Amino acid sequence: MLASNFDSEVFSEDVEIICFANGSQIETELGPRPVEQLNVGDLVATKDQGLMPIRWIGRKNLDAATLKANPGLFPIRIGAGALGKNNPDRDLLVSPQHRVLVNSKIARRMFGSDEVLVAAKHLTALENVEVATDVAELAYFHILVDGHEIVTANNLACETLFPGPITRKNIGDAAWEEVTTLFPDLLDPDFIPNLARTTPSGRKAAQLILRHQKNETPLVNSDVAA
Repeated sequence: MLASNFDSEVFSEDVEIICFANGSQIETELGPRPVEQLNVGDLVATKDQGLMPIRWIGRKNLDAATLKANPGLFPIRIGAGALGKNNPDRDLLVSPQHRVLVNSKIARRMFGSDEVLVAAKHLTALENVEVATDVAELAYFHILVDGHEIVTANNLACETLFPGPITRKNIGDAAWEEVTTLFPDLLDPDFIPNLARTTPSGRKAAQLILRHQKNETPLVNSDVAA
């Protein structure tokens, strides 16, 4: 794999990393493939742009001691069917800040768009979504393509790495140098990458979840009026 290691010194309980855990099945030109088997140049299926090549991959291995010392690094387990039928089609582990796609009429009423991206940590109010504190060790992976895109992991639409200020803070100097070599516009302090979808604040995300629960309607492909 052509990948860069994260700088372990940047990790803390409050760190905001946007990653897939090992075992996540990413939809590619060859069908679903484990994220840990992907390489730079492999084509992944994106919702808006079709097949796109991976430009950069970052990896960080976390052992039991690191997770115990930094419980904020435990992944969120999104259980099979937690957001709707076959969404995801099997349990999916992502970092707490990794955003997944909600697609519903309720989202449209709240944000003016059927589709919004919600951080996994805000989904824990749902049945079958939890902090996976039983995980003994894992590897986290960033996937970067040309732009902020939506890919499919375990049949659930999720974001790719968004190379904004938080990413700069958390991936370390060496990794950031690799990324900016590929995308020199990121060195311009006035350059702001475009987000693939609206990303509600934590408070708004909580309201979104609550309204879906109140209406007993799934967060993906929901047709129940708010």
